[in-house]
Amino acid sequence: MRRAQALAATRDTRVPLPAAAVLRVLRHACASASAWQTDLSPAAYAHLLRGAYAVCLSFLFFGRQDSCVALRLRDHGIQHDAIWLRLTEKMRKAAALRRVVRIPLNAPSVRGHPSLLPEVAALGRMYLSAVQQLEHPPSAACDSRAYLFQLPGEPPPRTTDMSSWLHMQLRMVRVSAPPGFSYLGHSIRSGASSAAEAIGVSRFLGNWMGGWSQSGKTRELHYMDPSVRPCPAAFGFFGWMLEGCFETLHPTWEYRAGADQCADPGEPR
Repeated sequence: MRRAQALAATRDTRVPLPAAAVLRVLRHACASASAWQTDLSPAAYAHLLRGAYAVCLSFLFFGRQDSCVALRLRDHGIQHDAIWLRLTEKMRKAAALRRVVRIPLNAPSVRGHPSLLPEVAALGRMYLSAVQQLEHPPSAACDSRAYLFQLPGEPPPRTTDMSSWLHMQLRMVRVSAPPGFSYLGHSIRSGASSAAEAIGVSRFLGNWMGGWSQSGKTRELHYMDPSVRPCPAAFGFFGWMLEGCFETLHPTWEYRAGADQCADPGEPR
């Protein structure tokens, strides 16, 4: 298939991003942050951390690229013992389900592979701290932006920005897609889905985490590659799912302007 894809000069944009590649992005950013802070301007430093954290956070939560770039400040938090995200599923019939998933940072090792959650949280804290230093006084940074991955003075991020951030990070760690393929924003979501499936995360839980229908075929057809094999990085990112180490809050519905609103969470009318 790879040879045929290369000969046809096409690009399969949903080829899954390997968990090992995301781990390289994570480790490189954490190891290089001190040097970046010393050698680069505050804006360039924040820009590099943003790209790395956007890739890692999206991978950890099976994020859709459009939903992840549209995360607002209130949709994300890093506490001393957990990282949480308010996930918004794709809008259907003028309504989208919003739910909060909270993952403890002390998730246990799984099959000898330690959790990577503390490292993801450390990267997130560095990014948030870098953003706060871009405006003076620091408290003004939060007033000038509404989105998690929006730097002060920038317009709101667009869906295509996720692919740009991904390309930048992969170039830095010298990771490239096989001939005939390309890693784009969709690759993060399909990579997470395939890695979780490979290590034995239940299909039901994987569908739930990614917001896919339990009865549909979208994930199976477009976001799951059976050639992806278990690896230490996959256990590090998703071992918490095997152990059930997460919490959820009561879901709510977000409605398109002018839509008929239901009183309680459930299937939109």
